[in-house]
Amino acid sequence: MRPDPQELQRYYASLSDEALLEIERGDLTEIAQSCYDAELAKRGLESEGDQVEIRHDDPFAEEEESEEIGPDWLEDAVCSCSFESSPGNDAAPDLDEARSVLEAEGIPCHAVANELDAKKETHRYTYSLMVPAALNMRALSVLDRDFFNPRLESEWKTHFADLSDDELRGLSLQDLTAGMLDRVERLTKAYKQELARRS
Repeated sequence: MRPDPQELQRYYASLSDEALLEIERGDLTEIAQSCYDAELAKRGLESEGDQVEIRHDDPFAEEEESEEIGPDWLEDAVCSCSFESSPGNDAAPDLDEARSVLEAEGIPCHAVANELDAKKETHRYTYSLMVPAALNMRALSVLDRDFFNPRLESEWKTHFADLSDDELRGLSLQDLTAGMLDRVERLTKAYKQELARRS
């Protein structure tokens, strides 16, 4: 299950500076690292060995250098998705496509790069696509629909094609979609309950 960036952001924001700096960044997932780094940057703190460094061949270096301050909403932004880049694994195409998906829906976003290698020897970076906190759930939904789901569909087709006739017929579509439908039902319920509470 993918971690909820908004919940992670709230958690890190609730910690004192000392507690935040005691966290072992290397033990965190990629998304958690991005949210952790964003909270450090928000407070003007640095985790030893994890400072941000933009390489000259970084595809977003020009943007980061030209927008030193960043958009005015960046201080309270959350990570909508992130991609790891390393030699032989270029994150730029995925990040650019995800950003185009959000921008097409009118959702503002901003790419933030973080150095993953403390010794700066492997040139590993994580690129986080930050969005305004109030638009995070919408951004996640749009990314699922237009970016992640088409890729999952391709994986599903490959998986089904690899099954035998008996294995394929033995699957229950209801069982396969139960988790997704349950999430829709729970989200709808939570949204309607909050609307009713405010009315």
